[in-house]
Amino acid sequence: MGFNHPHCEQVAEAIQSRLFFQNRLGTGFLTTVIMLWYLFQIGVVFLGWDKELIQWMFTTESFPALSPGLFFAIVSHAFPPRITHLFGNVAFLWLFAGESEQHMRQAEVIAFFVITAQVAVLIGTAVSGESTLGASGGVLAFIGFYSVHMFLEHRDEFEFGALTSGSPITTPVRTYWGIVLVLTPIVLIPYMLGQLAGLLPVGRADIVGHLVGFLFGIGYAAARSRIR
Repeated sequence: MGFNHPHCEQVAEAIQSRLFFQNRLGTGFLTTVIMLWYLFQIGVVFLGWDKELIQWMFTTESFPALSPGLFFAIVSHAFPPRITHLFGNVAFLWLFAGESEQHMRQAEVIAFFVITAQVAVLIGTAVSGESTLGASGGVLAFIGFYSVHMFLEHRDEFEFGALTSGSPITTPVRTYWGIVLVLTPIVLIPYMLGQLAGLLPVGRADIVGHLVGFLFGIGYAAARSRIR
């Protein structure tokens, strides 16, 4: 199969559109803000801010007392060696917010992230009594939204029957891509339940926030479908 094969061209076009955020400006804005904010976080360490000031600025440590961290926690991340958390969030946001943006307005994408991440962070902190930070709740909300939205309103778009009745060579690349994204929760749900049960290491505030964001996304997709 040469590089001029239709599948190769489809893959190249799909990668290009996603790398350059074509029709994904809301997603591009969110990922850029998260990365730049992390650089700012690193900068304040070099400026010599003390630990209490950093927690007040970037985390929910002060909850329920008001502080900038109660809001900035949704885009803040822990410093190394947990830098994988940052890139994991950015990667999943790039994938699922980008795909969700094909079914949302740009302003809706940004508002959806801010609201779901904020709710997830605050509930995670309130329920667990632990400080938390990170965009994970908002990211998981997009995963929940996209999977349910596509199942309720666009499942025919992926031609799922082509996987069993058609040739792998002629099956559209979008079919495979869509199925992988839509079925992601099948892997995530057992993983999060394992975290909740203590089988996998994670902070209690984090897992509560993850579940809240994920369920919020599912609920929004279901409600949005009924209203439309």
